[in-house]
Amino acid sequence: MPAILLIATLDTKAEEAFYIKKKIESLGQKVLLANTGVFLPLKESGDIKGEDIVRAGCGLTVEELKAKKSKGFSIESITKGIRKITRELYEEGKISAVLSIGGAQGTDIGTSAMKELPFGIPKFMVSTVASGKATFGPFIGTKDIIIMHSVCDIQGLNVVTRKVFDNAAAAICGMVMDKEEKTDSNIKTKGSIAVSMLGTTTPGALYAKKLLEAKEYDFVAFHQNGTGGIAMEEMITEGLFKGILDINLHEIGDRYYGGLHGSIREGRLESAAKKGVPQVIAPGSINYTVQGPYNELGEEMKKRKLIVHNSFLTLVRLTPEELVEVGKITAEKINLSTGHVHVYVPLKGFSYPDTEGREHWDPEGNDAFIKNLRKNLRKDIPYDELDMHINDNEFIDIVVNKLFDFLGEK
Repeated sequence: MPAILLIATLDTKAEEAFYIKKKIESLGQKVLLANTGVFLPLKESGDIKGEDIVRAGCGLTVEELKAKKSKGFSIESITKGIRKITRELYEEGKISAVLSIGGAQGTDIGTSAMKELPFGIPKFMVSTVASGKATFGPFIGTKDIIIMHSVCDIQGLNVVTRKVFDNAAAAICGMVMDKEEKTDSNIKTKGSIAVSMLGTTTPGALYAKKLLEAKEYDFVAFHQNGTGGIAMEEMITEGLFKGILDINLHEIGDRYYGGLHGSIREGRLESAAKKGVPQVIAPGSINYTVQGPYNELGEEMKKRKLIVHNSFLTLVRLTPEELVEVGKITAEKINLSTGHVHVYVPLKGFSYPDTEGREHWDPEGNDAFIKNLRKNLRKDIPYDELDMHINDNEFIDIVVNKLFDFLGEK
């Protein structure tokens, strides 16, 4: 039976880690305890020793690592080592889940290991920094990691920590047992389709959902908020989808401008192209950037077409000059395509507010994007401009039916 990997710094949290290990075992699961603490003397070393983790991370012994007297290098080496070991254990079928405990440093190490595992594998972090003003983007990334606030510091066993650890152990065991018992054999689906969307293209996406589900496809939507698109790209690479309906490219334009919802790293709109997964593409919401509160915008920004989305976010149109570059970038990404692909451009607007008479309507800007997308697109890639809006049912009918053609649907 695969084990639950428990990651902890045993030089500071041995009592707590062994308590959790015993609790998990009492619930019928096996445990592999990995020690990521090598700086203080140890009473017990766990199943996966710190020496092995350090060697996997940098090729040095613990003594050689300490001799460098660099905490940064030490933490980097330990993190690399536990990531490598976690990935290998999973690939060998030896672990079914990961649970970790720690403060800020331990949370970074534990969640880094969890990121090596694919979607659906239980990942649970008990952290002292799961509240307050801490930023969780670096800890979570694009993964389905659960973070539980430890409430008090993870030091010793007491009326608070015992209950927190009991709940964490029960939660990870429950997820593992649920995964073991559950099958998708009773769910009728021809496969999953990834769909990109944002609030400004929700009407079109919901109509696409109706069409896809009518043909017994699983509709999986990814919110284009900087993380969603990259998560979609990773899952495309993992082979989770039969086709891609990429009808919201907001993260590309926003990354170019440095907005709050720009893709968190490079690679957006590239995985399906490189892997040859059938994809239909439209430039939904690509023509604006998401900025902070209106009163914090610069004077130049305030002169643009904009929408105060809420007290924290302002949607600001990109200029025609900026959209020239965004058009080129988008074309270059689509040009990587090795499989079925078709590009559709809705001439009556790329999002709900980008409609004649609404706040973002700017034909000159859209035209700048369209001309440079068309100019730089590989000549053998099918491309159509339609006198429709991206949220029109007629437009969605066309793009979804093209994807059905690629999938062999009648």
